[in-house]
Amino acid sequence: MNWISDFKWCIENDWQVYIKPINTLQCKIAIRKGGITAQGKDIYYNKITGEESFSREVLGEIVYVSQKKAMNKLPDVYKYLRETYE
Repeated sequence: MNWISDFKWCIENDWQVYIKPINTLQCKIAIRKGGITAQGKDIYYNKITGEESFSREVLGEIVYVSQKKAMNKLPDVYKYLRETYE
């Protein structure tokens, strides 16, 4: 499997993976199961359909000194999520 198919799998299975700044110079990788449906919020209420969606942010343990270094690790996170939850 390559990282693009892992990325697509994450999207299709409602995993939101992103880089979150923790201060002005550092960041962590964050994930949310249900994050796409919940539009990145803990609770999202769709006024049209009346449905509620829930997600919870989980921050990774590793602190990166730049977004570029964190971005280089995203393919590993996609792969991990797919291998663990597929």
